[in-house]
Amino acid sequence: MATPLPRPDFTKKPLFYPPRVTYRDLLEGNIPSGLYEIVKGEVIEMAPAGFIHGDWEFEVASRLKRLLKDKGWLAVGEVGIVISREPLTLRAADIVFVSRERSPERPKGYLEIPPDLVVEIEGPGSGDLHPKLKDYFSFGIPRVLVVNPKEKTLALYTAEGRVSFHGTDEEIEVLPGVKLSLKDLA
Repeated sequence: MATPLPRPDFTKKPLFYPPRVTYRDLLEGNIPSGLYEIVKGEVIEMAPAGFIHGDWEFEVASRLKRLLKDKGWLAVGEVGIVISREPLTLRAADIVFVSRERSPERPKGYLEIPPDLVVEIEGPGSGDLHPKLKDYFSFGIPRVLVVNPKEKTLALYTAEGRVSFHGTDEEIEVLPGVKLSLKDLA
């Protein structure tokens, strides 16, 4: 009979993370593998998304894709946004939309231009989103939509400091002329 493998201890840090990750490391591909963000050069580990998170990410992105048609570029799945080069801050967004006005060509690699819209799906592993929102707005991202599947709410944050909360039956204008509601997604 085969001996079972020992269970990995996920509470321990990986064997190697550089003490500080730089923009040059990012360009040269000298960055650790795995799920993480980099904040002021420090690697911040992230847990993989659960099924509910992934399902909502897919539903929101699919709905936005139908509404936005050919107005720009939509990407999902921890899309890297370079908030600052020095010290390096690289944030991972669940969903981003970049209009053709901001980028006539499909972006490649990590985003170094502010998207028109970022969507974050809140969940058990999300932690405090406020530092991330602050980084997004400091980079020039005008709108961030936060979807909370458990509470069944949408919150739209703007660079001007406004925030609006919406329930299941309410429509919200996430971009000019583009309205979304939880009813469309549930």
